[in-house]
Amino acid sequence: MQIIQKGNQHTNYSSRDGHVPIAIVDHISGGTMGSMDNWFTSSGNKVSSAHYGVSRSGDIHQYVDIQKMAWANGITAAVIPKATADIVKEMAPTNPNKYTVSIEHEGTDGELTEAQFQATVWLHKHIASEINRIYGREIVLDSKRVIGHFQVDPVRKPCCPGPKFPWSRLYQALKEDDKVAKDQVVAVKVNGKKVADGVVDEGTTYIPARAVAEALGATVTYDAATKTVNILKEEM
Repeated sequence: MQIIQKGNQHTNYSSRDGHVPIAIVDHISGGTMGSMDNWFTSSGNKVSSAHYGVSRSGDIHQYVDIQKMAWANGITAAVIPKATADIVKEMAPTNPNKYTVSIEHEGTDGELTEAQFQATVWLHKHIASEINRIYGREIVLDSKRVIGHFQVDPVRKPCCPGPKFPWSRLYQALKEDDKVAKDQVVAVKVNGKKVADGVVDEGTTYIPARAVAEALGATVTYDAATKTVNILKEEM
């Protein structure tokens, strides 16, 4: 799957101040993907952002680099005791934005299309892989580390990501993916340095083009209209 970069100079983010992301928080957008894109890139938005958005058609948009803190799950130290997520209580009094990655889903009630569900399963795994690549930290994608916004802020967001969000199916899919990963995931190294994970499937090795190309000094772009990945490396 491809991730389309959508963040701009107006997209809100801050430093993680040395914190490693250790949990994923799922959200519902309450509107369309277009409105989500517009809001997270608007000069008038001074209050919120997210790392990713997943459309009902299965497109994945990225607004904030996971090495940065998005403004999606912030609560004050005084409000943390009201959170129901164990990981938020354990990390008190730290602002949850410091150690979480946020995923918005296009929709209103949490009922995902099949394409959207498959995309978000892939995205959860991709995030875990990126955390491992960047920080050398493995996270288990279980009910402790994959949570809803309502578990972080039950007072202001008691229904996010919606009553129809497929939690049981999501946890099962992530668990099944873990079993496959143990047998098929391989480390991809460039000049001796690990840059990503790849997957071996029936004798064919699949590797992430962006991570490998950028490690070799190339520029990678994606044309959504033609579904083409372009890799450009200028000659010295």
